[in-house]
Amino acid sequence: MNLLTLASQLAPLVPDNPVPEWMVGLFRRRCISFASGLSDSDTRVFWMQSFGLTIDFRLPLEYEPAASDISEEAWYAHSVWDGNHLSWHGGISNLNENRWPEPAELRRIGNCMMEFAPSGIYVEDWRLQNMRPGPLIALEVLYERDLTTGQKRAAEGALILAGDYLGAVFRSPRSFEACIAGREQPGTESTEFVVQHSLQSRRCGLPFKEADGFSLTDKPGEVAQRIDIDDGPVERLYRVDTALESFDFSQSTQATPDAETWYEQHQSTLGRYLRRFR
Repeated sequence: MNLLTLASQLAPLVPDNPVPEWMVGLFRRRCISFASGLSDSDTRVFWMQSFGLTIDFRLPLEYEPAASDISEEAWYAHSVWDGNHLSWHGGISNLNENRWPEPAELRRIGNCMMEFAPSGIYVEDWRLQNMRPGPLIALEVLYERDLTTGQKRAAEGALILAGDYLGAVFRSPRSFEACIAGREQPGTESTEFVVQHSLQSRRCGLPFKEADGFSLTDKPGEVAQRIDIDDGPVERLYRVDTALESFDFSQSTQATPDAETWYEQHQSTLGRYLRRFR
C-alpha cells in the first residue's frame, strides 16, 4: 500500500514529549540574516517536522551546480522541545560535522516561523508550505533486508509525509539519498508524488518510489516496506514516530482580542499590499 493508504490503516500515534503543533509541517526558508549584516535568501533550504523527527535539506540554486559535496546538506534527527528551545540528537547526516550546534529559539506568527540562534549570530525566517489539512506520518528506518540473499544489513533514515509533501533521508551501505517530493497534482487527492529537490539531481521530476510498497506488521508501532532499488529488491522495517490520518496544517495563529481588533480597524493601510509569502 502507499503512504496515503497507510495513514488510514495505522492507529493514531504521537510520541511522548512531542513538539508543539505549530511547528509541524514543511517549511521553506525565506531568508537567513547574520549578525554581520549579510543575508541569504537564495539557498534552497527545507525543514520538515513531525511530532518527533526533523528532516533538514539544503541545496544551491537549481541552475547552479554544487561547488563541492559539502555545499549540499541533508540530515534527520530526533527533535527535543523543552518549552523554549528545540534541539536535536541522533539521526544521520551526509556530512561528518554538525554545522548547526545551537538549539533553536522559535516563534510562529501566521505562516511565518522565526528561528533565533541563542548566541545572536543569525535569525532565520521560515514559511509554511502546507496549504490544507492532510495526513501526517513519520517513519524511522530500523534496518533493511536484501530479498535476493536474505541478508539483514544496516540502514538508517527517516521518511515524513506532511499533507501534500514528502521528505526522505536514507543511508545504506550503497549510498546516501535525500529528497523533497510533492503531490503530482497539488490540491487534489492524487496518490502520486514527484521528486522536486534532491541530492541526486537526476531524480528530480521522477516519481517518488519510496511512497509505496508498505504493509502492516504484527508488531504495533512498526511497518514494513518492499522496494526495488538499483541492486535488487529489499525489505525495510520502520519504527512509527507519528501517525495521524488528518492534521490541520494551519496557516494562521492566534493573537490577543485587542490585537485582532487593531488589525481589522486599520486594513486601509495594513492590508494595502497583503499577500501570502511562501
